Amino acid sequence: MPNPKISVVTPTYNQGQFIEQTILSVLGQKYPNLEYLILDGGSQDGTVTTLQKYDASLAFWRSGKDNGQAAAINEGFRRSSGDILCWLNSDDLYLPDTFNTAVKMLVGHLDEPLIVYGGCELFDDRTGACELRPAVSCDPALLAVSDFVDQPSAFWTRKAWEVVGPLDESLNYGLDWEWFIRASRVCRFVSVDQTLSRYRIHPYHKVRTGGKTRWLELLKIVRMHSSTDVIRHYEYLIANDLARWWLNKRMRLEQMIRVIAPGAAAVLANLVSPPFWFVPSGISREMLWKISGIR
Repeated sequence: MPNPKISVVTPTYNQGQFIEQTILSVLGQKYPNLEYLILDGGSQDGTVTTLQKYDASLAFWRSGKDNGQAAAINEGFRRSSGDILCWLNSDDLYLPDTFNTAVKMLVGHLDEPLIVYGGCELFDDRTGACELRPAVSCDPALLAVSDFVDQPSAFWTRKAWEVVGPLDESLNYGLDWEWFIRASRVCRFVSVDQTLSRYRIHPYHKVRTGGKTRWLELLKIVRMHSSTDVIRHYEYLIANDLARWWLNKRMRLEQMIRVIAPGAAAVLANLVSPPFWFVPSGISREMLWKISGIR
């Protein structure tokens, strides 16, 4: 099967300023066997006009109130018929040749529960600042601590979706992470060196605006899937606002210092991060660094 069908699902709601770029990054792959489905939650910002513009290129689209992102994605995959599945949120983008890369890795394994993922470029929509996150080899134990699979750079066989099951529709922030944790128990994961997507950071970005509510949902996920040690560290961060606020800043500082003083980066980053000078018994700084997800 030289060109297996790829089904791409895009959930969206009031992302009219971004969605055309997302659509063009999918159609611009010029893949000959594409099924593209867009599920809009009833946007009032011009999104529907854009969807109408590309109607002839879409296998399906609808606009109307739904039960959220996870429900929209599940609906899209129920309607799909592709051999290879993926979803792309309406503020993210594929890079050129992404589909060809995914197909090369998956085409000989369509009867297996296989997930392929690559690197991702994070970019700030306002400043243009970029950060490249290469894919790392799958470690199920680490995946139960922090989500290191960048969702827009992940593709999987229909068999994988069937054995893992749909997204948990009760989740709003960590729906992809929870699915990947379940998948790690029954699927084979393969990382590729190529960067496959661009992940947009903007003022209305869910991770940025989720605050403590997002962290409480992450705690719910680790309580379902992770060890008591991991749960304890998430509970510590949720109970300590200052440590939670400082965590990513401390990790970014270590990245910056590593450029000029790699051997001293961790020590110096700790020195300028007061919440981590002292941590209670049973709390490991190394585990906190893993939770940050910043490499």
